[in-house]
Amino acid sequence: MSIPKGNIPKQNQLFYGADYNPDQWQHTPEILERDIELMKQAGVTSASVGIFAWTVLEPQEGRYEFAWLDCVMDRFAQEGMFVFLATPSGSKPMWLSEKYPEVRRVNKDGRRDASGGRHNHCMSSPVYRAKTAQMNRALAERYKNHPALALWHVGNEFSGECHCDVCRINFQKWLKVKYQTLEALNEAWWSNFWNHTFTDWSQIPTFDQSIDGLTVDWLRFTNDQHISFLRNEMAPLRELTPNVPCTTNFMGTHEGTNYWEWSEHLDIISNDLYPMPDDREETWKQSIASDFIHSLMRGMSGGKPWMLLECSPSSVNWGQINKLKRPGVHRQEVLQALANGADTIHYFQWRKGRGGYEKYHGAVVDHEGSDQGRVYKECAALGREIESLGSLCQHELPQADIAIVYDWESRWALNASCGPKAAKVIHPYPSDITTEACQGHYRALTVAGQSVDVLSAQSEFTDYKVLVIPALYMVSDVLSARLQTFVDQGGILVGSYLTGYVDETNRCHLGGFPGAGLRETFGIWNEEVDYLHDETEVSIVAELDETYRYVAKDIVEVLHAESAEILARTASEFYNGSPIITRKQAGAGAAYYVGAKIGDDGLSQFYQQVLSVHAIHPKMRMTLPKGVVIRQRESAQGTLAFLFNYKREVQSIDLHNQTLRDLATGDLLRGHVELKPYASHVCVVDI
Repeated sequence: MSIPKGNIPKQNQLFYGADYNPDQWQHTPEILERDIELMKQAGVTSASVGIFAWTVLEPQEGRYEFAWLDCVMDRFAQEGMFVFLATPSGSKPMWLSEKYPEVRRVNKDGRRDASGGRHNHCMSSPVYRAKTAQMNRALAERYKNHPALALWHVGNEFSGECHCDVCRINFQKWLKVKYQTLEALNEAWWSNFWNHTFTDWSQIPTFDQSIDGLTVDWLRFTNDQHISFLRNEMAPLRELTPNVPCTTNFMGTHEGTNYWEWSEHLDIISNDLYPMPDDREETWKQSIASDFIHSLMRGMSGGKPWMLLECSPSSVNWGQINKLKRPGVHRQEVLQALANGADTIHYFQWRKGRGGYEKYHGAVVDHEGSDQGRVYKECAALGREIESLGSLCQHELPQADIAIVYDWESRWALNASCGPKAAKVIHPYPSDITTEACQGHYRALTVAGQSVDVLSAQSEFTDYKVLVIPALYMVSDVLSARLQTFVDQGGILVGSYLTGYVDETNRCHLGGFPGAGLRETFGIWNEEVDYLHDETEVSIVAELDETYRYVAKDIVEVLHAESAEILARTASEFYNGSPIITRKQAGAGAAYYVGAKIGDDGLSQFYQQVLSVHAIHPKMRMTLPKGVVIRQRESAQGTLAFLFNYKREVQSIDLHNQTLRDLATGDLLRGHVELKPYASHVCVVDI
């Protein structure tokens, strides 16, 4: 078979494709040929192949079968398409799982998992590490010079934990390195509580809900184990194919993985995202929640393009209600990702399988198998549009003036602490107090027309004009000093309820909240916090203009203004009249504190006032109603504006003096413009 040489991605090419499972169709070669034909017709450039194909690649220990994969790789290369070749560690072969039961995870009750399932290997297992490295070396040796190979897709959606004896011993070793002495560990965990003082390292369990410092360290350890396993997988790939980048697919704000640390070890950041389609009023909030996750990926990539490695072109099959996406929603979700920095759009999945758990999950090609389906036609149209936007990926992404800190360890500490009111869980966004707070502030800033970057607590933030730290529960002395310096140098800092309660080991700060010096930074003392029933509301009134009224729910802190100016007070409950929104000026900088979970309208008003006072304006000034969002990317054609209507009804906007030229239609948008439900416009900004 003749394979073209030098088949490398073009500089101005955006990847467009899907997870593809030809291993499921190896006995029907006509399916492969039909898929190649349909892919070319739909503008597909690439596919992730082999994610769950270990047994097909190695049907017996040490006996490899590559003929089917050779055929796929060769056909892709012949057609000028690329393969994101997966390492198949996400699902263990039955022969391996049964012969080496120690590769299977053990749950908290001490029971070892049965064979089957997926994403359930023990990260500490020497056997599984050796077997995955052996498989990956075999793949890299065979395909290292293949022209279709563009990327290593390492594993798949790493997650979970294991409580086997190997993991427990490794955890104890990890703790000994971190704390050096049992005295230091007992102090850090406040182990005298309930007489939990440890007198030997071997006594330390993998879990104990009553020791919340242990819980946080266990999550840190498990996160480190995942990273160590990932690096073990990548070692032979990087040795044999140093010029082929490695990635693994993240899962947004997944609760058990600190992706900020993972991102340091990957060549490209990639993510899976499955917004649940909804035609009800609040759907616009889900869309902005997707924007938040996209911004998180952009932050992890250091402002460079990233990959959307899984999304659905239609419905999913695992929700309580699996609605079809309404007209315009699928295109909008794809363009949202591009607007926020993606240079790759891949679906799960290309073709629906005939059986198994995901046989009804959305796909580009349905069981019917032709090019006549609505979803296929939409995907083909998007393929043509994405090809026309190829110049996007030539440029790094512009930095916003505003950043939000999203910190996994702070989230872990808050969730491990017994007491805070639990937030409702709304799939697919793991909904906890930290994530809800960050998304609420992000949403309010988006409504104000601002672009927002998302950073870690360790990120460099001195170049931003505004830094927001919603519910940053865990604050160290070092971080507190950095925040104070940011304000002293003219930055605008915004803190919220549940900020600065504990140190790095989940012990409460002494000397009053917010602790670690933030009491002086914000000029307040947070004496108490009131957790409210769902139906309870607390009224808030602005100090200087009583026409500005807010409503707080769920969480209200009882504050004292020490050196801060009071901007708003509570107007109900027994703490009626206490400060709730404050500002402390520090030279050219200022520190604002919002001590309650304020509704969307009130938080939007707050940010509009703050941004106006400090003359921080959107790069494109226009009047945008709630649910209409504009994003910008720089390109060879100039500034590109992505204009979205996230609502299901027609909305009218005023572009003022700005003129936009729609790339798809050539139409000029100026003055008052009507946006159809779920409308999306990609425009050149005409000066």
